[in-house]
Amino acid sequence: MAHQILNGGDRQRPRPLRLAILAAALVGAFVAAAIASQAQTPPVFTGGVDLIKVAVTVTDREYRFIPGLRQEDFVVYDDGKPQQIATFSSERAPVSLGVLFDASRSMTAAKLASARAALTTFFNLLGPEDELFFAEFSEAMRLLQGWTTDRAVLQQAMLRVRGGAFTSLFDSMKEALRVAVSGKHTRKALLLITDGDDTFSIASAREVRSALSGYDVMVYALGVQEAAKGSPKVKEGTLRSLTDDTGGRTEVVSGYENLEETVKRLADELGQQYVLSYPPPAGPAKKWHDIKVEVPKQKQLIVRARKGYVSK
Repeated sequence: MAHQILNGGDRQRPRPLRLAILAAALVGAFVAAAIASQAQTPPVFTGGVDLIKVAVTVTDREYRFIPGLRQEDFVVYDDGKPQQIATFSSERAPVSLGVLFDASRSMTAAKLASARAALTTFFNLLGPEDELFFAEFSEAMRLLQGWTTDRAVLQQAMLRVRGGAFTSLFDSMKEALRVAVSGKHTRKALLLITDGDDTFSIASAREVRSALSGYDVMVYALGVQEAAKGSPKVKEGTLRSLTDDTGGRTEVVSGYENLEETVKRLADELGQQYVLSYPPPAGPAKKWHDIKVEVPKQKQLIVRARKGYVSK
């Protein structure tokens, strides 16, 4: 039975193996759906009578956060028209953050140990009120730990990573998003650790991007590039297509042993974001609005924010 995959055309698998793997995928999907039972319908990002809230990250080109900016430093555009900023905050707000870890193919004990050490550092650098979930994926997503603020529980969950042969990145992303939106905090994020390859999903990258447009979830991706000869190249373009429109970003990391320094920067970034809001422009419901945020007097800075929302 042929199965269509990204960057590779059709791949033949024995029917019994395929059926067994699909059964495992259905079990994984059922578990994620049960955890996110209150989040089955993607919420429309703030619109209608509510203020449009936008989380904004401002960094230099080394991903170092730029503090001390004021409301008057920002200009926000909605469908190309400048808007009056109604509220502005630079205070840290707690985050509901999911971690989706690629455990497919050649995940060795040494790589897992490096990843666990880096993620333990990452968890401990986040705020005490931040809640997290941890999931692995190969043929399907496995939720190893639901929402918790207990870092020791998360460390135990990482010990249960078991991996698999194939990579269901896009299907797993869709399941993880359903869990992510069930977090209790207004600010929500998803961290993906992978090389960006997909060899098994039914869903496509386009379907994931479409799903993301209905969620207010920042997506970050750390693409781990192995140095060993024959190691697959990180699909950086694929990862950027999943992260950049959400206000998150993609960073390529050279080997799991260098993951720790990268997650330190990410923890710092998540701890320092600006949040601004503005009244929604008049117009029809269910319309997509482009958002653009600028710091016009400091053109050298990198300003990242969600690229848009759907009005109610």
